[in-house]
Amino acid sequence: MRLTPVAETGKRFRDFSPYVASISDSGVVAFQASLAAGGSGVYVAQGGALTALAETGGPIADVHSHPDINAAGACCFYGRLNSGEDGVFLIEQGQVATVAMPSGPLGPTMNEAGAVAFRAAHASGIAGVYLGRGGQTTTIADTRERFCAFQGLPVVNRDGLVAFRADIAAGGQCIEVGDGVSQRTIVATGEEFQDLGFFPVMNDSGVVGYRATLRNGVSGLFVTSNRSTNRILDTSGPFESIRGLLLNNAAEVVFFATPRGGRLGVYTGPDHAKHRVLGLGDPLLESAVADFALNPVSMNEAGQLAIRVKLDDDRQFILRADPA
Repeated sequence: MRLTPVAETGKRFRDFSPYVASISDSGVVAFQASLAAGGSGVYVAQGGALTALAETGGPIADVHSHPDINAAGACCFYGRLNSGEDGVFLIEQGQVATVAMPSGPLGPTMNEAGAVAFRAAHASGIAGVYLGRGGQTTTIADTRERFCAFQGLPVVNRDGLVAFRADIAAGGQCIEVGDGVSQRTIVATGEEFQDLGFFPVMNDSGVVGYRATLRNGVSGLFVTSNRSTNRILDTSGPFESIRGLLLNNAAEVVFFATPRGGRLGVYTGPDHAKHRVLGLGDPLLESAVADFALNPVSMNEAGQLAIRVKLDDDRQFILRADPA
């Protein structure tokens, strides 16, 4: 893949960590940044230009999550108002709207219709997964009965279905898909699986991808479609550990894994030499990669990626990776 820097730390930006960047289907990259002058904001990179969507000094006092951006340019994130209240916010056509308050521990995700999936914890102690759209909030799942906790990032597809990872109150873990009316289990720990990854992914066809560890200790990447599950990669082959995956509507898969005797990297296929995008220790921009991050919002339908990278010389970059 071809790697293009779209933003870097220096005079304007102090820090991009710990959040990832997202990329729309039109190739626009959105990212959170801490400013060298103080404060933070959400920024988009398009055609070589950087634009601030929200920045300290406006209605948003602070941004504390990754943003997610759709093809229409709408962008959602967790942040804090000047009044000190935390919430999930949506910027659409230059206007800031509150999706819900309070906010959650990670960034939200959004579909092309502007429906926002997010986690939130309440003062009552109840935590949940929610979907906000059109000024209304729907509870997808919460900790009142079956579940005791939620992990990772909920993702929403074009039909308003939300996939999420949960801990079960009676014991075990599961990945579920629901819309607030009905819900089904995609996979649960038990006889076959002993552990499920925190970050499931789902495309618009309802195909769900996830990392899981089998009872025999082998970890792998799995996709479930129409109640049929396929293993696409596991640690019995050339990779000694697997972290997770990204998935788009074309069923293209990008994953993060460590080859045997090697270092963690991003891959577009099973050949760790041929399909490596970048990884720890790789030479880049006159230095070497010390850290990188991406999650389910970091891949679009064209197979482009948005990657946050830190180099050995402490510079940080937001990169767009384009298929060659």
